[in-house]
Amino acid sequence: MSIVQINGLKKYFNDVRAVDGVDLAIDQGEFLVILGPSGCGKTTLMRMIAGLEKPSAGHIEIGGEDVTDLPPRKRGVSMVFQSYALYPHMNVFNNIAFPLRAQRRELKFDKRAIRDKVVHTARLLEIDMLLDRRPRQLSGGQRQRVAIARAMVTQPAVLLLDEPLSNLDAKLRANARDELRDFQRSSNITAVFVTHDQIEAMGLGDRIVVMSQGKIQQIGSPQRIYDDPANEFVATFLGSPSMNILNADRFRFGFRPEHFLPKTLHDNPENSRIFHYYVKRVEYLGSDRLVYGYVHGHDKELTLSKVPSNVRASLDIEGDYEFAVHYSDIKFFDQKSGRRIEQQNQAKVQ
Repeated sequence: MSIVQINGLKKYFNDVRAVDGVDLAIDQGEFLVILGPSGCGKTTLMRMIAGLEKPSAGHIEIGGEDVTDLPPRKRGVSMVFQSYALYPHMNVFNNIAFPLRAQRRELKFDKRAIRDKVVHTARLLEIDMLLDRRPRQLSGGQRQRVAIARAMVTQPAVLLLDEPLSNLDAKLRANARDELRDFQRSSNITAVFVTHDQIEAMGLGDRIVVMSQGKIQQIGSPQRIYDDPANEFVATFLGSPSMNILNADRFRFGFRPEHFLPKTLHDNPENSRIFHYYVKRVEYLGSDRLVYGYVHGHDKELTLSKVPSNVRASLDIEGDYEFAVHYSDIKFFDQKSGRRIEQQNQAKVQ
């Protein structure tokens, strides 16, 4: 069942089409990730859901009610910002309690009810022992949890998260992702998470919405989007390293670096396309080797291979080798539109 329904949503800033005709349904209890590069419209879309931006056209429904023209406080949503925006002069308890006190008359909460809700929410996020501390006395991960607790304490229908992990270091990010996902599942809240980080998107989302230039490029599960990209943009935006793209006569084709391996490593080379590959450089990255080189006939297009380090394969710099890709792992795209097209004649893949 959809709790958020977006139809024909647009937002123009003069001649800039920040969001250009978005249709989207978000299910109850879903963790939806909106992914895309800077300037693609993902944050503007979230701000319109929150009521912080007024749409130029289109409609937004939350819980079956048209909220397009309602102020943020009447939409039943809460938002966690990238900067957390905690009040430095307040302790953790008062930071979490602030939205309840701001709506005390409307929600009809007394002091005891506010305290009970703050303590309950803090326990869910395992920060109940920090209620007397000020934000400056907290780690980055603890501040993030306080910001989420403040957003959650009003029991919103939808929790909006605008790149809340971007200020954390790499190790803390991984822990925070795990904690955030566990919390969302246990509370069964509907969450919309905006990010430009594909690792966050792949690790958190039930579904991913990939955006570019104000439009949705593809919606699907992380595996579906990675394995079956709808167009060349999605294929090259997801993946690290991104998909190799090469030109053919009337189309372009691509394959992921982890599928492009020495012929000797393929179980069924007869079901694979063989390429002559010149190795320019090899990077050792612990569990993998990144191989940089050129496919014969495509000397202007740097092509990467991702070879597991525990696999024995001698790859010398300035060496020529036979590499292969299974036919099913080669994707084809229209040269003009970039849209995914049907399987082409493999004989034309040179």
